[in-house]
Amino acid sequence: MKLALTRRISVSAAAICAVLGADFALMAQTPPEDENVVIVTGTRITQGGIQDIKQFRSISMDTDFLPRAESLTIEGLLGEYDLSLPGKAECTQTFCISGYSAKSDIPARPQDEYFVGLGFESNADAEALQAEPLSLIAVVDRSGSMTGAKIANAKEGLLQSLSKMRDGDRLGIVMFGDDTAILMPVMDVGANREQLIDAIKSIEAGGSTNMERGLQQGFDVAFAEKERTNRKTRIMLLTDEKPNVGSTEPEGFMTQAIAGSKRGVGMTTIGVGRDFDNALAMQLSSVRGGNLFYLANNADASALFDREFFNMVSEVAHDVTITMTPSAGNKINAVFGVPNEIVTTDADGSVTVKIGSAFLSTNGGGIFASVDAAEGQGASPLMSVAVSYVDAQTGAAGSNSDVVGLPASAPPQGLKVAQTLVDEYLTLTEALNAYHANNDTQKAYSLIDGLAGRLAQTEFAGIAKERELVSGLQRNAAALAGVGDLPDNMRPAAVLGKWEVTKQRGLREIERGDLVEITQGGEFNTYRRTGREAGQEVNQYFQINENQLYIEYTDLVFNYSVSSDTLKLRGKDGRTRLFLKRAES
Repeated sequence: MKLALTRRISVSAAAICAVLGADFALMAQTPPEDENVVIVTGTRITQGGIQDIKQFRSISMDTDFLPRAESLTIEGLLGEYDLSLPGKAECTQTFCISGYSAKSDIPARPQDEYFVGLGFESNADAEALQAEPLSLIAVVDRSGSMTGAKIANAKEGLLQSLSKMRDGDRLGIVMFGDDTAILMPVMDVGANREQLIDAIKSIEAGGSTNMERGLQQGFDVAFAEKERTNRKTRIMLLTDEKPNVGSTEPEGFMTQAIAGSKRGVGMTTIGVGRDFDNALAMQLSSVRGGNLFYLANNADASALFDREFFNMVSEVAHDVTITMTPSAGNKINAVFGVPNEIVTTDADGSVTVKIGSAFLSTNGGGIFASVDAAEGQGASPLMSVAVSYVDAQTGAAGSNSDVVGLPASAPPQGLKVAQTLVDEYLTLTEALNAYHANNDTQKAYSLIDGLAGRLAQTEFAGIAKERELVSGLQRNAAALAGVGDLPDNMRPAAVLGKWEVTKQRGLREIERGDLVEITQGGEFNTYRRTGREAGQEVNQYFQINENQLYIEYTDLVFNYSVSSDTLKLRGKDGRTRLFLKRAES
C-alpha cells in the first residue's frame, strides 16, 4: 500500500553546509578603562571562508518546519557581526592578534570555565588596497539547476558587482553548463558598461553542471589577464554548487582554487538558492584565497556589494597559522569560528589553526575558544598565542604574539556578542539534531524555548534578527511538540517519517505491527512484519495537501490528522481507517 502527494514537499531543505566548532582557545588581559569601547588601532580584517548564514535564515523564516543542523555554520553566524576586540598596542604590521577572556556562560558547555577570543587587526592601508585597479573574471553557473530564482539572483549579483566597478576596472564573463563558453572576453568597464549589462541580462539556465570545466576556463582567462596586466585579478563564482558532470569531488575544485591563489588569483564564491551545497562551498571557500557569501534573494545583492565588494576582493594575508599554547594544567576544550578540518591539537595540548587567507572587512574577525583552567591557577595566564603569516602584497613573512590572561574586569563587547552567538549556534544545533535524528520534539522545543528566553535578556546591535530567527523556530518546534496547535501548512511535512501501524480497517496488504515509511520523495512504503507476508515490502507513491492524502493509482483518499506522535488516516468512503504511531522521524 502506498500514498502520493498533491504537492511534492521538501521537508528537509537540502543541508548545505555546516558544522564548526573545533578545538581552540585564548583570551584575557585587562581591557581598557571602558571595556565596551573597541579601540581599533589598525584596519579591520577577517578570515576567509563562509561569511554569513543567509541560507539558513532563508530556510528557517520561509518554511514551516525545522531545518537540519547542517545548514547552520558557526563561522557564518559570527561573520555577520563586528567582533573587533580592543588592540593592546598599536598594530604596526600586516596581521596583529589580541586575546581576551571572560567567564564562560554557555548552557550547552557547563564544563567550560573560560570563554576566550582572539581579535584580528592590520596596518594595511585599506583605502589603497580598495583603490587598486581590479580585473574580475565572473564564472556563472547557467545549468538547469539554476532555473528560475537562482539564475535571477546570480544575474542580479553580477549586475550589482558591475555597478560597483570603476571605469578603469576590467570584467570578463565565463558561463558553464553542459560545456563552457566565454560570454564576454575581459574588457575595460568604462567603454563597455552597457554591453556588459546586456550580456549579463541575456544569460539563461539549462543543461547539466560541469563546474570543473567552468572553473578551469575561468582560471585560464584569469591567468592570461594577470600576465597581461599584472593587476589584482580575481575569480567570482556564482553557483548553487551542484556539479554533476566531470569531476564532482571537493578535492578537485580545492586543488584548482589553491593553485590559482598561488599564481595570484583568488576566488570569491557567491552561493545562490536555498538548496545551495554548503558542504562543498565550505571546503572551497576555506582554502587559500577563498571566501563565500550567500544571496537569498535579489535584495541581498545590493546590500552585500554596497558594503563589501572591494573588501571581498582584497586579500591582506595568506597562510595564517595561529598556535595557542595553554599554561601548565590548562586545557583548550573547543574552538569556534573556523571549520574543524583546519584545527589540530598537539600532544602537549597546544592547538593550531591554519587559515588560508585574511581579507579586508567591515566586520572585524576573530576566533573563539573554551578553556578549562588548572585548579588554584591564580594569576597565571590562560595561554600564550603566536601567529605567523605571509603578506599578500609583498610575500614577506611576518609574526605576532600575545598572552591571554584571566579576566580582570567586564569583558569587551565583541567578546560578549561572540559568546551569545556561540550559545545560539550550539543550542540550535543540538535542538535540530534532537528533532531530525531522534524525533525528540520535546527536547527540540525545550532547547529553542530556553534560547529564546536568553536572547530576550540580551542587548547588542543586531540582536533583533537573532530573536526573530529563534522565535520562528520556537513556534514551529512548539507545534511539532504539541505545545501549540499544528498550523495547516505544517501538516504535510509532519507526516514524513517512519510509523508503526496500531489499527487498521478495510485495507489489504497491511496489518497491525507493520512499519510504514513516508518519504520526502513522495514514497509510501509498507514493510510487512507480521503473518505469512512478513519480510515483504509494498512500494507506492502518494500526494498530499493540508487535509487529504491520496495513494496514487488507487481509489484510496484519506482525510488525515497528525501530531508529533500519531497519524490518523480516515478514508473518504467511511469504510477504511489506518492509525499509526511515530517510530522514527
